[in-house]
Amino acid sequence: MVDNIVTAGIIRSPTADERREYLEIGTETPNQRFLTELAKVEQKFVKQHLPFDSQCAKLEFADELEEVEKESQRTFGYVRKEDLDKLRFGNLDKYGDLNRFEIVDETEVFEQQNINAIRTSVKTGWMVKYICKRNHGIAVFVPTDLYEERKKKGGK
Repeated sequence: MVDNIVTAGIIRSPTADERREYLEIGTETPNQRFLTELAKVEQKFVKQHLPFDSQCAKLEFADELEEVEKESQRTFGYVRKEDLDKLRFGNLDKYGDLNRFEIVDETEVFEQQNINAIRTSVKTGWMVKYICKRNHGIAVFVPTDLYEERKKKGGK
């Protein structure tokens, strides 16, 4: 009985064609790269208390990724890593454009605070609920001073 596969000569080096089809484990996938970039852009909008439609961004990226994989599969018989690496995300700021959203509801947000040992409700801001063109709901907390400033300007 052979106790070592290497000494028996069973393992061999892969050919160039085989190596091209290998999927390296532990590498970053296009989806992971996209989600990392999406989180960075979304964080900018969250800090400004503005809506951001990450759900639509994920859906559109999934459609684009599926299209690239399908075309690569049809052309080469497998999904090439080079085709996935060429995939670009485009301008993700478009998913934060206020024209994409419609305001559904605005409610005051109160927080319980202790003032002179008495629990008191204090208004801290507004919860503004939006829907996008695909009816995804997005709720954004807006501090009171910023909310009032935006209302004076007539913005969303």
